[in-house]
Amino acid sequence: MIKPMLASLADKPFDRKGWFFEVKWDGYRAIAEKHGKTIKLYSRNKTSFLEKFSEIAESIDKIDGDFVLDGEIVVLDNKGLPRFQLIQDYHRTHEGDLVYYVFDILELDGKNLQKLPLKDRKITLQRLLTKVPHIEFGDHVEDRGLDFFEAVKKRGIEGMVAKDGQSLYRQGERSSEWLKIKTRMRQEAVIGGYTSPRDSREYFGSLLLGIYEDGGLKYIGHSGGGFDEKDLKLLFGKLKGLKTDKCPFSDVPTETGVSWVKPELVCEIEFEEWTREGLMRQPVFVGLREDKDARKVTKEIPLDMTDKYFGQEAPKNEKDLQVKVKIGKRTLTVSHPNKIYWPNDGYTKGDLIEYYRSIAPFILPHLRDRPLALLRHPGGINEEGFFQKDMPESTPEWLETVGIKSDGEGRKNRYAMCQNEESLIYLVNLGSIDLHSWTSRKGSLDNPDYMIIDLDPEGVDFDEVIKTALVVKDVLDEAGIDGFCKTSGAAGLHVYVPLGAKYSHDQARELAYLIAVLVNEKLPSTTSIERMPDKRQKKVYIDYLQNGFGKNTAAPYCVRPVKKATVSTPLKWSEIKSGLRPEQFTIRNVLRRLEKTGDLFEGVLGRGVNIKTALDRLQR
Repeated sequence: MIKPMLASLADKPFDRKGWFFEVKWDGYRAIAEKHGKTIKLYSRNKTSFLEKFSEIAESIDKIDGDFVLDGEIVVLDNKGLPRFQLIQDYHRTHEGDLVYYVFDILELDGKNLQKLPLKDRKITLQRLLTKVPHIEFGDHVEDRGLDFFEAVKKRGIEGMVAKDGQSLYRQGERSSEWLKIKTRMRQEAVIGGYTSPRDSREYFGSLLLGIYEDGGLKYIGHSGGGFDEKDLKLLFGKLKGLKTDKCPFSDVPTETGVSWVKPELVCEIEFEEWTREGLMRQPVFVGLREDKDARKVTKEIPLDMTDKYFGQEAPKNEKDLQVKVKIGKRTLTVSHPNKIYWPNDGYTKGDLIEYYRSIAPFILPHLRDRPLALLRHPGGINEEGFFQKDMPESTPEWLETVGIKSDGEGRKNRYAMCQNEESLIYLVNLGSIDLHSWTSRKGSLDNPDYMIIDLDPEGVDFDEVIKTALVVKDVLDEAGIDGFCKTSGAAGLHVYVPLGAKYSHDQARELAYLIAVLVNEKLPSTTSIERMPDKRQKKVYIDYLQNGFGKNTAAPYCVRPVKKATVSTPLKWSEIKSGLRPEQFTIRNVLRRLEKTGDLFEGVLGRGVNIKTALDRLQR
């Protein structure tokens, strides 16, 4: 059975480019599986929903194909709003509208989709879902979380979920790639006892509640509000069967007239705030959580969205804040080496610098004398990065720069160049996770050393990128051209053709365009050379426009600011076959690979092809 990916709690909404924002439905998280005639529908703790929500199971059976879906089962009231109280009794009352909002797909017709980015899984999911009763596509808005949160709040909905559009599906993990932001304070709680009824109320007075902390059940308050007569009767029936003489709390509450129960029932509580004593102020019962494991109920602590460590603990002492690194004749100060740059993988800024030091002999020949655009992520990959082309006046004199006038600007930008290991580590210490280099060098800026074709998948499996790359290789072979391929380190592949600084940028782009057209003619149904993204969905985009004065691309062997700390890695053409994935190559294993293969991109810096001869061969 699938263990759903979980979201971390965040303290407030935010805008972020490339992120998806969804409604946080007030219901039961559910995984749906269909394999042939076998249908499964179950909760996070593997409780079957087939009988309780049989209508959904019947609708799942009507959708063509085999698949695994992730979503939330809710019951809507007559205003179209989810009501948790309604879902608990739906199988008996059938009051309200039952809906399974599906927001993710993990498998389709035997193909595992969990390693695809969320944005691609969403496209596949929307295409799969047909109009059947009780099942809806869990839609989203992109980038604009603040506006979406306000709309959700006005409607009285529980909250929103924010998801990185590039996130993979990580079974059973609670990730900062998925964040939940609530419009009201809520907490799951374990019921450890109840008090005697007071006044005219029957059954019980209030529930004694707890969370697990340091191995014991910690008391967090009692709730006597939020119940109607039906809730009281149903819940009392369950509590009577769990009565015990032993107090389940590690710190015994002071309430009197308490009946203790085995800590097995989980409920949802809405409250105003946490007190200094760690108690919930004005807690109100929302409903039972039959889909949650009591032993896993802990206090939810929100990530501070203003914290540059993005939920990571800040350094505690000066040793964590900076270290001295001697490189050649220079001593550099590396700041915050213990800062977590990849929260899900645990890699730190220090790990990044260690990688670049080890890889320096291989990457420096591809950076030397080239203007660089720095993609800086000083807060780690979960914070939005920014490009820097113009180096500030505070840049040390020993770091070489080149002044280049930008289009439409009277002044020159001071582009950094990476001439040696100390330059490399200085730039990485600025938070430059990856380095984007020009195709040309100082002294021959108008004449590129190579041409680039970028193969970028738009909502298709990476195997389609592989097929496209092999056709690019066929076209290059026809032209008598040696091509060199590397992973982008993110989603696609880059094919380089050496030019030896003998041609202009326009000539390089024209050659790239011709190759792109020929490949597109051979693969018209799976590739595109359209510039508008809407016109190239579900295809591999053959981007020939990466060639031109000032264009820059992630350099070979640089790390990318994506999950797993992947590296843009040169490949042998024999490696480009089904099963290849960019995430195979990370800061953890690329150096060992290079010790065996050497620099597979060395030829990119060679004499270069003869474009006229290549064109003559293609026109035969």
